[in-house]
Amino acid sequence: MLTSRPLYNVPVFQIILLPQKDYWDWVRACREFVLTFGAYLAQDPRAAGLYMAPRQVISFPRTPGGYAESDDIEAWLQREYPEVRLDPIEADSPTGLEQALAHRIADDDRFGQKQRPFFLLWPTEFPVITQRFGANPRIYTRFGMPGHEGVDIRALLNTKVFACADGQVYRVENNPKAHAYGIHVRIRHRDGYRTIYGHLAKTLVKEGEPVTGAQVIGLADATGASVGHHLHLSLKKDQATELGQTNYPQDIIDPTPFLVWPEPAWPKGIPNPDWPMGKCLVGAHGRIGAALDEEDLLVIEQARLEAVVVSLQDSAQTVERLRSRRPAMFLMSRLTTDLASEALSPIQFVAGVQRKLRELYQAEIRYFELCPNPNLQDEGWGRSWQNGQAFASWFAEAASRLKDRFPELKLGFPGLSPGEPVPGKKADPLQFLEAADEATLLADWLGVNCYWTDLRGMESLAGGRLYQEYRLRYPAKLLMITEFGNPSIELPAKPRAGQYLEFYRQVRDQPAIAAAFCFAISASEGFPGLAWIRAGNGDREIPTLIGGRTF
Repeated sequence: MLTSRPLYNVPVFQIILLPQKDYWDWVRACREFVLTFGAYLAQDPRAAGLYMAPRQVISFPRTPGGYAESDDIEAWLQREYPEVRLDPIEADSPTGLEQALAHRIADDDRFGQKQRPFFLLWPTEFPVITQRFGANPRIYTRFGMPGHEGVDIRALLNTKVFACADGQVYRVENNPKAHAYGIHVRIRHRDGYRTIYGHLAKTLVKEGEPVTGAQVIGLADATGASVGHHLHLSLKKDQATELGQTNYPQDIIDPTPFLVWPEPAWPKGIPNPDWPMGKCLVGAHGRIGAALDEEDLLVIEQARLEAVVVSLQDSAQTVERLRSRRPAMFLMSRLTTDLASEALSPIQFVAGVQRKLRELYQAEIRYFELCPNPNLQDEGWGRSWQNGQAFASWFAEAASRLKDRFPELKLGFPGLSPGEPVPGKKADPLQFLEAADEATLLADWLGVNCYWTDLRGMESLAGGRLYQEYRLRYPAKLLMITEFGNPSIELPAKPRAGQYLEFYRQVRDQPAIAAAFCFAISASEGFPGLAWIRAGNGDREIPTLIGGRTF
């Protein structure tokens, strides 16, 4: 693999799949492109397809006989990896590929969309697709559609929505209840293309008005048949259904290949004036299920930790002991109680945590995570709230009551349990996050939980790079990596320690990430794959390696 900049600094993960024959000639042809855009190179189609779907693009030269898997590598990739975006390049030699990529560099056109007769500029300020074209066929079949008839794109309430291309407005709907798209705008473009922008809060154009690409045409909301703020974008092409160019009715086609993905606007430094450190602190959770003991305190010193999550079981005296050993240490805590037994209202929750909160607050701890992992059944999902939207309301009321009593609190929207949903046990984390937008915007900071079980997972947007997904969704919010780790029981301590050290190094200078807390130093019971130390076990591989870091 060849790359010029860290993977986590790009919103879309691009792999250029190259023919096996004369591979290094093809590699040299890609040199300037890789140095410009940070793409990865591969010669194994299976490895390329499995790397990081679905936020991934495989670019490849259309070269007859170039790939052992198939003479038609595009059809093969579509069949084997239907969720990965494909970017075929018309080039049958390394020289042809070098020339094609040079045009892309000159046009700042990473995926070649601008070289097409028609393309779509990105219509919101957030480079995130929250529901792809064709998704959830079981939901949309009742409407006569094979699947989702457009793409849903991240857009917060009242943020700008832009026209994707030059054209003329042919319909403006200002009645939020008149259509499933709610308030929306429709634009006719060249060559029979039409775009629809749905679920708006307000339209800013009139029927018959000419518009230019990137012109603001409305503000985002969730009007019509929508849950959570976003933009629904549909693309149509005249006669596409009649001519067999799509299996959708009403001339609907997939807008994804036409979209020009923007690079994210990374924040310059830390946007929160209450976080002056300017770097991501090396941190860990204390003792899970019990208060910190002397052995834990020794590990904190040995690892040279800069930040620690103390529990509600820790006393003010423990806090003082921590600060006496490392005066500049940042401390935070989690506000949680038994949410598995019965439903708790925000009033009941606040009553249950406020005594211990007061003790830590008086010890000058100000940052608290409110109800960690709320998409888990054991942490309140299905009892105290049914979904992300209900949790947002619960969070808002609990936060208001807590800040009335403790006005200097910095409350964080909690990290969510990552991974696939489990019926009755865990809700899908990104769907839960999307529905809980109102709480995420209200919170002083956002928690992110990053877990993986192998090195590929450590590099994945769904695993070790999940903070990148949050940064794209919330570009101006302070983040805390509230949990991270590799829970694999089979992994020996030394390679585990190496992964943790690398993770700390990767996030050290990431913009607006305050601290990364490994889970955890120790546990009163359980967590055999995660606890740094265990009772009666003198192994100190993890704190030793972390403590010996050079940053």
